[in-house]
Amino acid sequence: MEVEGKRVVVIGFGRSGQAATKLLIKKGAQVLVSEANPREKFNPTLISQFETQGVEFKFGGHALEDFSQADLVVVSPGIPREVYRDCLKKGIPVLGELELAWQFLEKKDQAIAITGTNGKTTTTAMVSELLKLSGYKVFTGGNYGIPLSELIYLNTKVDKLVLEVSSFQLETIYTFRPKVGLLLNITPDHLERYESEEEYAYFKYRLFENQTLEDYSVLPLKEPWFSKFKDLVKGKVYRFSEKEEDGAQAYLKDEKHFVLRIEGKEEVYSLEGFRLLGLHNKLNYIAASLGARLIGASQESIEKLVTEFEGFPHRIEYITSVGGVSFINDSKATNVDATLQALKGLEGRFILIMGGKHKGASYSPLIPYIKEKVKALVLMGEARYVITEELGQVVETYLAETLSQAVAIALKLAEPGDCVLLSPACSSFDQFKNYEERGEVFRELVLKYAPLFLKEKEINEVYH
Repeated sequence: MEVEGKRVVVIGFGRSGQAATKLLIKKGAQVLVSEANPREKFNPTLISQFETQGVEFKFGGHALEDFSQADLVVVSPGIPREVYRDCLKKGIPVLGELELAWQFLEKKDQAIAITGTNGKTTTTAMVSELLKLSGYKVFTGGNYGIPLSELIYLNTKVDKLVLEVSSFQLETIYTFRPKVGLLLNITPDHLERYESEEEYAYFKYRLFENQTLEDYSVLPLKEPWFSKFKDLVKGKVYRFSEKEEDGAQAYLKDEKHFVLRIEGKEEVYSLEGFRLLGLHNKLNYIAASLGARLIGASQESIEKLVTEFEGFPHRIEYITSVGGVSFINDSKATNVDATLQALKGLEGRFILIMGGKHKGASYSPLIPYIKEKVKALVLMGEARYVITEELGQVVETYLAETLSQAVAIALKLAEPGDCVLLSPACSSFDQFKNYEERGEVFRELVLKYAPLFLKEKEINEVYH
């Protein structure tokens, strides 16, 4: 790709937009940044550094006249498609930051890309660690961590690339072709952006569309959209499953072992000592191991990492137990399926805290698990009334405006043997910057108030 002397508009100046701008400047482009937020939201030193290199900024919104004379438009993930739709009509090329970086990447045959509604970040980290333990120098980034454009800008040499990619990024690819494409799952999400579940699934399947039979396409055995989009799956197909079934090359043999079948050879691995909670995390590890093996990871790395990988905060994260009541932080559960997987994979009797910003999907898939495992629902935030309509008749339900109120209610309800589980099934943007902040607040509330409240409750029960 040649951008020297070209007029390029970068839409959005978050992490991806900044990385793309740096790369474009290095390649000699004339860059205009169009950013919806006001100038005041950004570090003035950062903006000044870019302006001294010739970058022009337009803050406070996006105007078509800023794009109409562009030779190329580079769009950040999540930018509404209507912002750049007219560019496509006018024949102006529109690339995402991922595609931009890919076109400048020299070593394209050593990349594994991971997508899915849930589990992307955990699985990406697993694959990265497996390759590092196998002795490779690894770049880990994309939607998770560092944008790929940073690697190209810095001209850093690596052996393998491990990329988390989102549906937003896959909307704007043209040549992106990972050696291994790994699709973990597809469940309803981002319906505030997409016209249907089918459209969302289509963009996920674009992960595979530029592959050939020299590449590998890894996906669940029973992925429901496969029959619809199988023509997009161009690589050699490997499937993974919860159990041994015809057509599965990777599967859970029993609670403590899993199997990989690669090029006709069977490898059996132990899950003894695996630290992450939930069946879905075992499946993530199986999928990660399969993907990593296909791009060069050793068997020894899989045997070693199984007892070493600790996961991330806010993903079914055990916090503490007080007075026989345990607390789990699953703030990363920003959609219904993530909460379903938490309930499916965990054992116990739960007081479930849900709610936040509604994303358009139905909560009804949770009903069987709520009936089986949930003692009470505590619903918070903007979505509490919507969730109440679907789930309020299933189990005892309480409403709270804020997370602190929700925790207070849960503490009142909690008895020895219960688990208070924050698994919102909603985004955090009604009251928090992100799911991390929501999870940190939950942890702080639990550690501060659970010992005081439950101890007082225990004393009152003794004297009454």
